Amino acid sequence: MKTPQATRQALICLAVLVTVATIAIAGCTDTTQVQQGEVTAAGNLQSENPAPVTAITSKAATIAGPSNTAQPASAPISSTGVIKIDPIADMTAGSPFVITGTTSLPENTELLWQVMPDTGTAPTELNGDSQMSVGGNNLVMKGDGTVNRISQTIPENELIPGKYVVIVGKRNGDQTTGMKFEIGNDYSYTYFVLKQAGEKP
Repeated sequence: MKTPQATRQALICLAVLVTVATIAIAGCTDTTQVQQGEVTAAGNLQSENPAPVTAITSKAATIAGPSNTAQPASAPISSTGVIKIDPIADMTAGSPFVITGTTSLPENTELLWQVMPDTGTAPTELNGDSQMSVGGNNLVMKGDGTVNRISQTIPENELIPGKYVVIVGKRNGDQTTGMKFEIGNDYSYTYFVLKQAGEKP
């Protein structure tokens, strides 16, 4: 009677040991997998360099927004720094307004101007094919010191509401070669919005 009981107790102890060993091994294996996963994840993060990726995403979002919804930058852009147009605030259609700026060109230098709808492409010259534009020519005016002034009045009711770009440049050619109705390398342009009367900013 004692022998079967001892055998049963031995078998129970053996089963308990096997169960404990199985749980311990399973626990060690799970811990190892978690630790390896964490190391791998950390390795991936280090190799991916998350900071630059975040910066690039931020820049892409900043760049994509203005092209779809916002207006172009109103800061004037000059090919050589010789002519600079003053920033133009949003204007109301039907009212006259004046475009002004500065230049290092000599007094009485002839300038050509054109205000035309913004096509999304930066202008480099006058556009004779533009159907909805105004333009003209005038002379550089004497300013203070080495900086002279430029100015062009846009009459009332000349333009309908919309996004516009204005370009001004030194007229190409001279009295000996013949004056051409085109601008040379010295020019500047900027953007502005012409709003409908009563439209909120």
